[in-house]
Amino acid sequence: MKLNRKIGMALCALVLLAAVFLVGTQSYFNNKEISLASDRCSELGGAPKVERNLLSLSYTFSCE
Repeated sequence: MKLNRKIGMALCALVLLAAVFLVGTQSYFNNKEISLASDRCSELGGAPKVERNLLSLSYTFSCE
């Protein structure tokens, strides 16, 4: 019984670690995309407008 509990706890920890890694990776690449798009918009003389939704890790971008 103790072995099953240890395996279950290790599995839960591994799943939690993977989820944190994936969320962090998604956030990092979203920031990179926003930065690149903002820089290009500024180069074209526009004003970047970014709206972020932190709950779903999404964003909308427009160059005005």
